[in-house]
This record gives sequence, C-alpha cells and structure tokens, in this order.
Amino acid sequence: MSPYLSDTLVGTEELLDMIESAIIRDINEALATVYERRTPLDQARAALRGEEFVPLEYEDVPVNHVWAGNFPSTVLEEVGPEAYPYVAITIDDVIPDAEDLMQDHVNVYRNGFTLHSLAKATPEGEVNGQGIDPASDKVLRRAVRMGEALHLVMTSDPTMIRLISGGSNPTRGQHSLPWRYQHQGVGLNFWFQAVGTTYAIKSYSAPWSS
Repeated sequence: MSPYLSDTLVGTEELLDMIESAIIRDINEALATVYERRTPLDQARAALRGEEFVPLEYEDVPVNHVWAGNFPSTVLEEVGPEAYPYVAITIDDVIPDAEDLMQDHVNVYRNGFTLHSLAKATPEGEVNGQGIDPASDKVLRRAVRMGEALHLVMTSDPTMIRLISGGSNPTRGQHSLPWRYQHQGVGLNFWFQAVGTTYAIKSYSAPWSS
C-alpha cells in the first residue's frame, strides 16, 4: 500500500521515478560542483602532508548506472568494475509520524528512501613502504563526494525539495568499509566503497473522503 504524499496521491513507483529522474538529469553537474568546491581544500591537505597535489578525478554517472529499487549486484554474484560508479535508490519503512494537535484529523506517515553511492578506485600498490594503497583513500573520497552530489540534487530539484522539506533531512548517513574484488578472478583487484544517505517524506491522508 502506498499512502498519500503531500496533497497528491503518489505511489511507491511514482516516488522512485521522481527521484530517478532528478538524479539522471543533475548528478553529473552536481559532481562537477562538489569537486570544484573541494579543490582548494585538497590543495591545502596535500601541502600539509608534504605531498605533491594531484587533483582527484572522477567518472560521470551514466544514465544506465542509476538503479531504482535495487542494486545491480547481489552477495552471490558481484558485478564487474565497468558497472561502477553507480547509484541505487531503495525504499525504506513507512511508519506513523508524531504530529502536533493541528494535524490530528489526518493520518501522518514517514516514508523513507535511501540513496546509495558506490564508487571504485584502481589499485596503485604500496607508497613509501607504508603498506597502504592510496586507492583506499581515493575510493572513500569518491563515494563521499557522490553522496554530497546526490544531496545537492535533492535540495536543488524543485520536486524533491518540496517533498523533503517537511522534516529534517537527511535523517541518516552510513558508510561501508572499503572492499576489494577481482571480477571472476581476472584483472585488477579494484577498491570499492559505498555511502548511503536516508531521507524521510511526510505523508498525509485523511480518513474520510472530502
């Protein structure tokens, strides 16, 4: 069952379509904005660490790398590195929401959805004999910046900002540990990492017909 969203009846599929459309339209422009904003901060970090500044590069997210409702991989069969980077949109619980007395004549719910950003980095090997591959740092930063870009999309798209403005959003942020995977045991042993950001939408439905 899909409850009402705002003053219009919008089901789960319609919600997924709205989110997917906003991401497809604006994600790559948002990524460019996030990376441009980070450049002076990256330069300052490199100087502090006594390292030569090398701009962190990123890949655009193709239209067919935005997945609504599921992930393109499972724990049994991981997809290859060519599927990255990608965004997965998943629907979370629909639960009752506490409201003030002015809203006691309607049913109020919280509809949740999570935007998952999955990034990859090419292995570079050890640096300075420290036993640490710098790609493990790059993959984290790429995943985090994808999450920031998605938040920029959610807060700049007219439809999405209307839906999420009813509460404090995002409601939750999550980071996975990095993992490595060599697809079917062939090729480079890439680094991967995921960042998830959860949002909530207040849904109102009257218990009677107007």
